[in-house]
Amino acid sequence: MKKTLKNLFLVSATISSLSLQGCTTPHRNEGISNLIMNNVVRMYVNWGEYPDKAWSPASYNVAANYYHWNENSIQYRWIWPQANLRRDLYGVVNEMAMVPDEIPFLRHGDLVDVYLPPFETYNYGEMRAPIVIRFVCSADDDACQDKSKKELGGKNEVVSKGKPDLSGFTFTKKFDKTGKRLVPLR
Repeated sequence: MKKTLKNLFLVSATISSLSLQGCTTPHRNEGISNLIMNNVVRMYVNWGEYPDKAWSPASYNVAANYYHWNENSIQYRWIWPQANLRRDLYGVVNEMAMVPDEIPFLRHGDLVDVYLPPFETYNYGEMRAPIVIRFVCSADDDACQDKSKKELGGKNEVVSKGKPDLSGFTFTKKFDKTGKRLVPLR
């Protein structure tokens, strides 16, 4: 019994250690990367916007430092969308995405289309990151959510291949360098 508990403890400690190590550097699955890179993916908003302060992943995710999150980054709108892919390849995608002025305030569960540039080009301080290009529907619009799922063959899937035209989007600083809102929520 003692040996079994000791082995269980060692396995648990090893798994915990490995999971913590996995948090220190961004992990990429090559198959998923090849599927989504430089394409538009339908995603749901996992962590939405705050009405009164900037959203900064730096306190939640070491990847924010890896991709050069800085005080310039925090002044813009950001969300953390997620895609649970099932149709073309099974996998989960989580990427911080910049929100242009043209997109309404986003809440948890809303569906959005996100352009995901090649990962090696990400630099949040220089505003080179995934971009929300379309608000699809709100989290509480069941009919729209169901329609989207039927059209795509899954809730979150690749919507289109290649880089879309991003010239119609503007990005205005909404927060000061400390994360306080400059512009009232519209």
